[in-house]
Amino acid sequence: MLEEQLGAPLERLDDCPTSTSKNYTLPGFKGSIGFISSMSDHFCGGCNRVRITADGNLKICLFDNREINLKRMIDEGQTNTEIIEEIRTHMRLKKWSHGGVGAILERDDNRSMIKIGG
Repeated sequence: MLEEQLGAPLERLDDCPTSTSKNYTLPGFKGSIGFISSMSDHFCGGCNRVRITADGNLKICLFDNREINLKRMIDEGQTNTEIIEEIRTHMRLKKWSHGGVGAILERDDNRSMIKIGG
C-alpha cells in the first residue's frame, strides 16, 4: 500500500469548489499531489476552466471538439460585446458531466492537449 511505502498517510486538503483534482499532502514534506478522476468522478458541472489554444481558439472543454476562433473574430473586427456573447453561448452549451464523452473521444477531430499547445 502507498501509505506503508511513504511511512505516513496522505492527508486530504480542502479543495476549492471549482477544483478539478482531489489534493493531498504528506506530513513533513513540501508540496502536494493532486488526482484528477474526470472519468470516474465527474466534476464538469463545477469546472470553470477554459483554454486558449496556440492558434487562437478558445476551447471550452477538453472533451468537446467545439472551439471558438477568437483570432478570426478579432481579425474581422467583432466587438468585445460580440466576442463575450459568443463565449457565453458556448459556456451555456457546456456538458454537465461528460455527456457523450465516449462518442467524442472516438472522433478524430477533437484536439488533445498536445495539439492545442497545452
